Amino acid sequence: MDNLNLSEDVPGYIAAPATALSYPWTHFIGGHLGRLGTRDDITLHQQYIADIEAGAREALAAIDPTPYFAKYGENIWAAVKGYLDAVTERIPSPIIAKYTGVLAAADIEIFVSTTAFAILQSMRLDLGPSSPVHP
Repeated sequence: MDNLNLSEDVPGYIAAPATALSYPWTHFIGGHLGRLGTRDDITLHQQYIADIEAGAREALAAIDPTPYFAKYGENIWAAVKGYLDAVTERIPSPIIAKYTGVLAAADIEIFVSTTAFAILQSMRLDLGPSSPVHP
């Protein structure tokens, strides 16, 4: 699930599983390689995304952007990048630990980190809470 499956509508992507589960189906044809998906797979996906959202909220609250702005001075975009990189880097480790062996590809760090970044940015820009970064 690299980069949130290239989704352009992150809030819609996050809401879609609840809509799918509202229908009476038994097999899901989606991103499962080599097998049909199940309702339990969709529920597991919801938990995974909720954990990434919680990790993003925690990281936004925990990491102070001030040192990045102090380091880069007038280069505001370098400060923003440094800050957002630090926030994003904090999210994957607990997700990878929790879902490795439970959810396919959860052990592939780039998949988790790019998905976390997409969700983080949507939280900041689409949904709130915003981060203290306002260039």
